[in-house]
Amino acid sequence: MAKAAEEVNVVSAAALFSGTILTQTAAATPPHDPIPPSLNKEGYGFGAEEKGNPSALHPGPHDEPLPSDDSGQLAPHECETVPGDAQVCKLSEPAGEAPKISPAELAATEWKKLPIPSPVVRTAPPRRADGLVGLPEWFWVTNWRPRTGRAVAGGVWVQVTASPQSMTIDPGSGEPVSRCAGPGAAYDSSRAAASQRTDCSYTFTRSSLHQPDHAYRVRVMVTWGGAWVGSDGSGGALPPLGRSTTFPVRVAEAQGLYTRGAT
Repeated sequence: MAKAAEEVNVVSAAALFSGTILTQTAAATPPHDPIPPSLNKEGYGFGAEEKGNPSALHPGPHDEPLPSDDSGQLAPHECETVPGDAQVCKLSEPAGEAPKISPAELAATEWKKLPIPSPVVRTAPPRRADGLVGLPEWFWVTNWRPRTGRAVAGGVWVQVTASPQSMTIDPGSGEPVSRCAGPGAAYDSSRAAASQRTDCSYTFTRSSLHQPDHAYRVRVMVTWGGAWVGSDGSGGALPPLGRSTTFPVRVAEAQGLYTRGAT
């Protein structure tokens, strides 16, 4: 390869004066070397060998090699094509390892899956009989008890507990709702009505004669609260959930019978 600083004498036929040859110094243009091959961090190769042949891909002095295992093979990776027909790759999760999950995340998932039942409701008077306008209709829930669930994932466990907290009675047809803090008291037909009390009752002020199928569509909803504890000692509250059931209740007007005595 000619040196970049080598000088050559260029003879000018028109520059001969007094038998002396004048000379002009010019720098020779060095030959064009191909771009040295290199590999960037994303795995794209640049540069070529002479004659336009693709070069072998060797990491450049400032590039990091792609991740590989002990055998020199590329580490497991996943690729997807993005707009522009380019591929974006990322390392795959190691085989057999589940994604990390916190106890709080596991508790939230278990809370959504916990089988919380709809309320089983009984009434007095019983639903097979008509209630009366002005007479309290008793409501009580027979499956009012806590529910517990447990979940394990990625070496983490949580225990979730759901507890019934309150009951709402919606008589339907625009009537105001009634709320109580517990399951209600069961009515005992063997005892005198005047000796019994409940905080979960509803008193209808109009008959159900003009309602669809001559019955009110009563909806009873139980609100559940939740709490959880985790394997690392953490814990907390969970958002409330509601479960409800709907059934018909017939209400009749109380009628008095008057007779005129003989004169």
